Amino acid sequence: MLDKFFSRRDFLKASAMTAAGGGASMMLAACNNSGGEKNDGGSDKKKVLRFGSTNSKQGLDMQRANNSQSAAVADSICEGLLRWTEDNELVPCLAKAVPSFESDGVTLKVELKSGVKFHDGTELTASDVKYTFERMFKPETGALSTSYFTDIKGAKEMLAGTATELEGLSVEDDTHLTFTLTVPNVAFVSALGISYACIFPKTACEAAGKDWGTGTHLIGTGKYKLAENDDTTAVKLVRFDDYHDGTPALDEIRITYYDDDNTKLLAYKNGDLDWCDLPSSLFKQYSDDAEIKDQITSYPTLGVNFINLNLKEGNGLDDVKVRQALSLAINRQELVDTFAHGNGIACSGWLPQQIPGFDKNAPVFEYDVEKAKALLAEAGVSDLKLTGKVRKASEKLLVAVQDYWQKAGITLDVQVEDNAVWNQDWAGGNLQVTTLGWYALFADGSQHLDTYFSSKNAAKKSSFYNNADFDTYLEDARKETDKDKRAEDYKAADNLLTRTDYATLPLFWPKNSFVAKDYVKGAKVGNLIYHFFDLDIDASSADYKAPED
Repeated sequence: MLDKFFSRRDFLKASAMTAAGGGASMMLAACNNSGGEKNDGGSDKKKVLRFGSTNSKQGLDMQRANNSQSAAVADSICEGLLRWTEDNELVPCLAKAVPSFESDGVTLKVELKSGVKFHDGTELTASDVKYTFERMFKPETGALSTSYFTDIKGAKEMLAGTATELEGLSVEDDTHLTFTLTVPNVAFVSALGISYACIFPKTACEAAGKDWGTGTHLIGTGKYKLAENDDTTAVKLVRFDDYHDGTPALDEIRITYYDDDNTKLLAYKNGDLDWCDLPSSLFKQYSDDAEIKDQITSYPTLGVNFINLNLKEGNGLDDVKVRQALSLAINRQELVDTFAHGNGIACSGWLPQQIPGFDKNAPVFEYDVEKAKALLAEAGVSDLKLTGKVRKASEKLLVAVQDYWQKAGITLDVQVEDNAVWNQDWAGGNLQVTTLGWYALFADGSQHLDTYFSSKNAAKKSSFYNNADFDTYLEDARKETDKDKRAEDYKAADNLLTRTDYATLPLFWPKNSFVAKDYVKGAKVGNLIYHFFDLDIDASSADYKAPED
């Protein structure tokens, strides 16, 4: 899960996962069927994509990094058993099919594709998969996002240093392996498609040791291999001609790191970049720029911007009528139109539209100041005073909410805290009111609901929500292999959370934006990570100028 303002998108921002089918059935699909031909359109220009990004300074080893910038580069080099597409669909990659759990709910058999090569020419085997997961759980690795996979039998013991082998991952032969979990968790299958589950070649990874993920010490099975990396300013990827699923479209990908978003966007405008993100802070400026505005694409994310309410007893927010009044006093559509400059969708629930469990029949949360005042009167509250502590990046949003609440007679004292102090207060349950963006890593209800509002997690998020019925919905969904039934569980949980208990106040589902030159084909982002899988360049375009070096 991702809180947008953590190390960006601080991957995790949390924990949890999405559905797979039932029984022994398997969904068949290609890891990527969009391989392009070099120099299409009769042009002999090299196809070189120039991409601008921020440097997370965490390296490219996605077991030891947890941010979208590292993942954008690493995911082109390394691949997992499965992959999430930019349409938020789970498809096979190194596995031949998307597997389903056996009838016991904890046994998952996986068959690998045959003949898949790593960039050093060695062939992928099931032993590499076992090595990768065991490396993840070794304490000395310092992996940051193990929570997605700790249901594997023996994982917690390895993390604790009481075991040296992953009991729940057995290798039958070079192309067959079996995961065994300690408890049913359908969403585990979906986690096999995220960046943290990319497979490494055992021999090369062991040889690199602690240097893995730095310099050019990263080898995978991906479309592009790492050619240059100074770890500070730039990375160059080149096409892998022995890729297992068709010929990659691009000859090279050149990533340039920028510390300042304004500098990055000026580089794009000056023709030094072909593709980069457009931060929300600059969206209005460039959407008004006649030269750039037609090159902007906005897309829905798997995130939600919301008001977090601390429901701890004695904190002033115990009464559901008070919480409903707080919701009624906020004009969400106006917030989207003004604060977000139209780059968002007013919330009608917690789950975004792309996530199974979204209630398509629910209206946008009602805005009615007079009804809010009446509910406060019914609750016997005449002069409600609240304290909202936020990080600097969230101040403007909470000030906008402050103005809405004031019209209903509610006073909100907005205080800005240093990021480190806020993080400590948030985790310690000390924030009465705050606002943040929460992003799922993939399209699953558990990513949004379980990781934040289940009774086992809510206290660690300054929420303290505790509803046994809500927890039951989540537990049922965790085990349910029928996708439709699972979605119904999450829809019921969402409605209980946001429309019965008003335990949190979803504001809007944010859209993110990027800019891309017209000759860049297939530019699309499914959530937060910029992937190069499906990208191509129209080298015949008069506007495309291939780099001379």
